[in-house]
Amino acid sequence: MPEIDLDLDLPPEQASRLARSPVLAPHRSGRARSVGVELVWHDTPEGALAAAGLALCERRVGRARIWELSALHADPPGTPARVLAEAAGQDMLGRPLPAPLLPVAACAGRLRTLPLDAAGAGAAALSVLEGRLRAVADEHPVCRVRLHDVADPMLARTLAGTLDLAVPVATLAEAALRVAGRSVPGPVPAPLAPGQSVSEAFATLLARQAGVLLRLAPLAAAGEGVEPVHQMRVALRRLRSAKKLFRRALDCPALQALTPELRALSARLGPARDWDVFAAGTGSAVAAAFPDDPAVARLLAAAGRKRAESYAALADFLRGPEFRALGISLAWIAAHRPWEALPPADEAQAAARALPLVDFAAKALGRRLARVLEPGADLSALPPDQLHAVRIQAKRLRYAAEFFAPFWSPRPVRRFVRRVTAVQDRIGELNDGRVAAGLMAALGGNERGYAAGIVRGYVAASHADAAAKVARAWRRFRRLGAFWT
Repeated sequence: MPEIDLDLDLPPEQASRLARSPVLAPHRSGRARSVGVELVWHDTPEGALAAAGLALCERRVGRARIWELSALHADPPGTPARVLAEAAGQDMLGRPLPAPLLPVAACAGRLRTLPLDAAGAGAAALSVLEGRLRAVADEHPVCRVRLHDVADPMLARTLAGTLDLAVPVATLAEAALRVAGRSVPGPVPAPLAPGQSVSEAFATLLARQAGVLLRLAPLAAAGEGVEPVHQMRVALRRLRSAKKLFRRALDCPALQALTPELRALSARLGPARDWDVFAAGTGSAVAAAFPDDPAVARLLAAAGRKRAESYAALADFLRGPEFRALGISLAWIAAHRPWEALPPADEAQAAARALPLVDFAAKALGRRLARVLEPGADLSALPPDQLHAVRIQAKRLRYAAEFFAPFWSPRPVRRFVRRVTAVQDRIGELNDGRVAAGLMAALGGNERGYAAGIVRGYVAASHADAAAKVARAWRRFRRLGAFWT
């Protein structure tokens, strides 16, 4: 298995607590060493390197000096950015560089390295970089922790339970450019490629969705609008869908251990998103229809309080040890691919792992399509729970089609995705009404009376139109052939 390093962020004021942590004490295997460090990042005045997703850094560690050209972003998140070239001089990197190059930001501090008992700690060493990011525009303290040769994320997860140690939302190079007031483009995820193995493809998808979750979590925790919560929920659903999609080929204890942690995150995101959807949809419509009704105003005020409570619970979770530990596990699993260290559980799993990725994709899409089509030509007689199950299966089929889209001609893929999305959305409109009725029950007290009845009446009145849209979308979807056959 490859040697994996984990890069983690720690509030600078907690650095001294890390050094004294009782979690580390049993795993220390030697004296810590300390050396002065200076990092200087270079770019053109227009930021040509950053725009290309690159970072050029002059590193001075003790008396050693080296130039390093690396990716600007970490992939997977929580791992060191990929180094593209290293040399003693800028002109020896062997890569064409834009000009003129100027120093734009720096970090000066000390690097302390503590050897660990690799067998007990699951890592060979721990390094702590404490310093200050500096630029003309600003200055900021920073503390980054690196665990070297991580064979098991348990030590990092345990430390994250006692300290605010977490997967960083940005590499040190990204953070330095932001301190300098530079524009930093976000990472551009690479699509799956037919030449990848089944294992590589899943690791790519896992890293992609983990990155979205980790980047949006601070925005969602800060309550910066509804979109971060919505996009986190979408990323989580995609991640869980990919996990199910690849389960028969790659299932292993590390992935199984993720299941309850992902479910816990879903349990916090779900209520916040449900109240957002109610406020923007049914709640807004009822408010417009009854603008002067005090009972409706009280109900909507109570709904607003419930929404605020859901957001507060979500923020507490995203700032807490459970989410930090989840982020560490996702980073390690995407980089380490623990299933590759285990023999296949049976012949079926061995065969699934060995399939060319395009063949694996076609089989997986076929299975998901069959599940969606199980109810037959008419959905009108399905009870709400079964209809919602159709929507879930349609959503999983759509995600799979989007994952594997690069393998086939884009036009039929786009048409297929549009039609399966229409089924998902039309059933979703029915389900939003059902959720709204459930939310009314959650309000309790006097709010469940007259005004809640108005909401239920609005939902019932819109049901027939929504059901007709479901039937129309379902007919159009069933007429469409599979693009992968």
